[in-house]
Amino acid sequence: MQPAPILSPDFFRDMNPTYDWLRTNEPVHFIEPIATWFVSRYDDAVAILQDNENFSVEQMPITEMWHPDVKAATRTLFVDEPDHSRLRGVMKAFFMASAVKKREALVAEIVDDAIQKVKASGKSVVDIEKEFAYTIPIDVVSVVMGLPKEDFQLFHNWAPLLNRAVIPTLTPEEKDEAGRTAREVGAYLSEHFQKGNLRPDGEDTVLSLIRDAVDQGVMSEEEMIPQSVQLYIGGHETTLQLIGLCLHQLLRNPEQKKKLLDNPELIQSAVDETIRVDGVSQVIVRRVAKDYTLHGVTMKENDMLFVGNGAANRDPSVFASPLTYDIERKFSKPHLGFGKGIRYCLGNNLAKLEARLAILALFKAFPNMRLPEDHVPDYNENMMMRGLLSLPVSLF
Repeated sequence: MQPAPILSPDFFRDMNPTYDWLRTNEPVHFIEPIATWFVSRYDDAVAILQDNENFSVEQMPITEMWHPDVKAATRTLFVDEPDHSRLRGVMKAFFMASAVKKREALVAEIVDDAIQKVKASGKSVVDIEKEFAYTIPIDVVSVVMGLPKEDFQLFHNWAPLLNRAVIPTLTPEEKDEAGRTAREVGAYLSEHFQKGNLRPDGEDTVLSLIRDAVDQGVMSEEEMIPQSVQLYIGGHETTLQLIGLCLHQLLRNPEQKKKLLDNPELIQSAVDETIRVDGVSQVIVRRVAKDYTLHGVTMKENDMLFVGNGAANRDPSVFASPLTYDIERKFSKPHLGFGKGIRYCLGNNLAKLEARLAILALFKAFPNMRLPEDHVPDYNENMMMRGLLSLPVSLF
């Protein structure tokens, strides 16, 4: 008997039984409610993510479910070669590990500010998602974008609405709200570009590099705002949820938490293991560009496909004891939490830096932090940006 159908409430509460069943019985599965294929095995996911001939991100059926203004605001996300490499090249050096390392002090300062706010609240129980993790990536991405500090609150308000905008099952009213938010963000960024103060500290920023690329003819004026929105969205919600999910896994596994406190150098391994076993990205979306047969099932040209990287990351043929959270795990093959191939997540180094610093700072400030005894995880219902809606913890 097949476990909970994908996209059902029971599925979002615990994806593992469904993933296990699909990998064994139906590795190419059709999700009826949204007319989308779902691939769940590791080797299949790797092959598809690296295949830019048979699979595309242009003319994606899923974007037809969005508000037109949301679709317009994110259109540079959905381009194939050579446009993909042209646009990515503008930012590639800015997000390389060596460049991100230089911003470590800046990120640490933002993390420390968030810690101080938690301490100043005087609370013994706080929602770490809302009262700590939320502010860090939104402030970091606002700084690297080159936005003035007095405008950060605008993006605090816009961020959750932008991130909800890509959920395919929104009501008409929610779609209208998403479209309105996309227009407001676009208008703000357009005005900011016109003001021209894109290097407030004299250093390159995301917006300054985009403006330079337009001036040099590498990007068009029409691509400027969508590319800015895309990088902003990608820099906030994913990192917010990564911090929450990583903390959640460590608190659920006290022996792993103890290992980390005894050996802080394991923090990167802990972050990667979180991404593998309970990652933010559970699916990566593609359009079938040509009829493609896999395991005897033919996906037709223009069909929509969810590459189940979350399911692949728990494939027992690749990861021993895949449901066990082990911060000392030795990876024989990499997890697919940031994708694979030419579309490997551009901001992965910055996201991992923020998560590392945030988790270590939290445990340094509150070493006895723990989950409530009656804790039940409260996950959202978003496969593209999975995360916790809340994470209440006792600090002392």
